[in-house]
Amino acid sequence: MAGSRWWKDFDAAVAAVLPAGSRVLDVGCGDGGLVNRLQGLGFDALGVDPAAPVHPRLIREPAERVRGLGRFDAVIAVMTLHHAELDAMTSAFTRLLRPDGRLFVYDFDWDSYDDRAADWLARHDSSAADNSVAGWRREHGGLHAGAAIKEALEARFEPLVTARRPYLARMLARPDLEAAEHALIDVQMLPALGFWIVAAVPRPGPRRFGGTARLIPGAVNFQMSGSWPVSFDWRRHHPHPVCTGTG
Repeated sequence: MAGSRWWKDFDAAVAAVLPAGSRVLDVGCGDGGLVNRLQGLGFDALGVDPAAPVHPRLIREPAERVRGLGRFDAVIAVMTLHHAELDAMTSAFTRLLRPDGRLFVYDFDWDSYDDRAADWLARHDSSAADNSVAGWRREHGGLHAGAAIKEALEARFEPLVTARRPYLARMLARPDLEAAEHALIDVQMLPALGFWIVAAVPRPGPRRFGGTARLIPGAVNFQMSGSWPVSFDWRRHHPHPVCTGTG
């Protein structure tokens, strides 16, 4: 995915959870910007994408078919799953992750778009795009909705954290609008189209979860491999508190 607008801030979340030196795979890595960023933060990062450019740390191959990479401490998928074959992709994630690995997903739920979002875009989008609810659904109706993505993930993974995130400002490449969008999401004046999910490979035995993971506002504690407690203060990285719940 070209540029940093979609993974901006997500790199901080990944870095807060994983120990330095962790093996990380970016699925659908695009131009490799996030791979370069994670490498610079001290991770052993690789990327896979069928359209990846020539790069020593990128593999031009779909994640579903890539072989010989071994297993990773973390797999990242940024704006990848809404157009992927979900069963094949989540199966690839389980194959690529170590038993104590973590999955980081950032995607969007086009089905949450409503009149509030359409009115917001009418004020801020100078293009000729049809941002009506009907136009949005015509454009995005062939993609997986957020509910389908989350259902596919919960079939194979244990969701640990779910966070509602802005989407529209990044879609417009308008970082100056993101804080305002997030504030409107917090007071339920805009839908949260974006979402982050952190999930774990389930341990053997009965599944102990069901339904949606909860995000604790402020400091969120993760436990990895039974010995890596990490506290990540979400508010340090965002101008407004991260919303609890989903979409």
